[in-house]
Amino acid sequence: MKTKFQETLGRANEVIFRYPMILTMALLASIGAICIAETERSEITSYIKFTICACLGISLMFALKMLSQRIGKELLLQLSGIIFLTGFYFILPDKKNGFTEVYAYIIAVTALLSHLLVSFVPFLEKNRELSFWQYNKNLFVNIFLTAVFTGVLTGGVELAILAIDKLFDFNFHDRIYRDTFFVLAILGSSFIFLLFNDKGLNNLEKDGTYPVVLKFFTQFILIPLLLIYVTILYFYSVKIVINWELPRGWVSYLVLAYSVVGILALLLVHPLKEENAKSWVKVFSKAFYYTIAPLIILLFTAIFTRILEYGYTEPRYFVLLLALWLLSIVIYFIFSKKATIKFIPISLFLFGTFALIFPYLNAFSVAKRSQQRQLVKILMIISLSVQVQLISTKKLQTLSVMKLLINLSFWPKENRESFYQLC
Repeated sequence: MKTKFQETLGRANEVIFRYPMILTMALLASIGAICIAETERSEITSYIKFTICACLGISLMFALKMLSQRIGKELLLQLSGIIFLTGFYFILPDKKNGFTEVYAYIIAVTALLSHLLVSFVPFLEKNRELSFWQYNKNLFVNIFLTAVFTGVLTGGVELAILAIDKLFDFNFHDRIYRDTFFVLAILGSSFIFLLFNDKGLNNLEKDGTYPVVLKFFTQFILIPLLLIYVTILYFYSVKIVINWELPRGWVSYLVLAYSVVGILALLLVHPLKEENAKSWVKVFSKAFYYTIAPLIILLFTAIFTRILEYGYTEPRYFVLLLALWLLSIVIYFIFSKKATIKFIPISLFLFGTFALIFPYLNAFSVAKRSQQRQLVKILMIISLSVQVQLISTKKLQTLSVMKLLINLSFWPKENRESFYQLC
């Protein structure tokens, strides 16, 4: 018993000394979340910014740690991570009202990019295909186990506090349950995840037996779902051709769902691809990308139907970007003779980075210019209808005002308020 306790304590010490920056970020995020919950709403902006940056820092520092275990230069990489997080803190608005939809997209996309960075950054070199797969498979399994362990631990500790409170009449304040949840959900989950990762990169990329459960999950869950999706989409495509009508905008989400589930299925069974010449995985890998190709036409038609009528908004921009990314994936895996699965996260990372920071063509610049053009067009129609004084003017004005309201609903809050003041 004593030996087991010492072994557990030793592993905990190893994690603390091996991943100090990641645990520091998790601790700061926990403290920030508690401060947000206990501070007046008018004064929480700085805590919100602090907590967002600390949460981003968990995945970013883990990615940089994995990279440092491959190339060294740990101190330099950690310093660059701190500089990035500091800069991101000052990009965020100083007032709570400044957190518009634009910043929600910036935060969400940046969080996605930091997690994508974890998936590929130690494997930028060539000829590490199987190690790349093993690394991401182990990360996926560790995340699942972390979620289960954290849920059990948090529920157990909360129940223990409740039992002490009720049985011994301590009359704990309600915030003790909330604060305990934040600490265990953020710091506790990070610590458990790092325990599972053991010594880091060498342990994560180590060859291991293929989990049969992944093959079962793909063969009997994901592939039947894909067959359902593709059947619906192809029948809908036939309906469009017969009725000669434009596709509904909602169909784009189903095409993207089919594509994402299919790519996930291919990634899960990737090591089985070369088992034998007639492997069902090899057949599925070839057939899948050819089934997507006609659906991409449907996807672009649905997207541009909305864009040409109402212009670009941030959501439409990102859906179009995902469609372009999907097109690049299909072209790459159909025509490349030495295709590598590393292309999937790396290309998505590059597309996401483009959407955030590329001058003039980033999501926010494009959406702003597009909606301004839409507004000018509608105002010109309204002005013309007033001047011409036709019988149908009233109806024309009503339709134009409705379109104006639709376009204004996509504007950031501060832009809408400025427009209303001008009116």
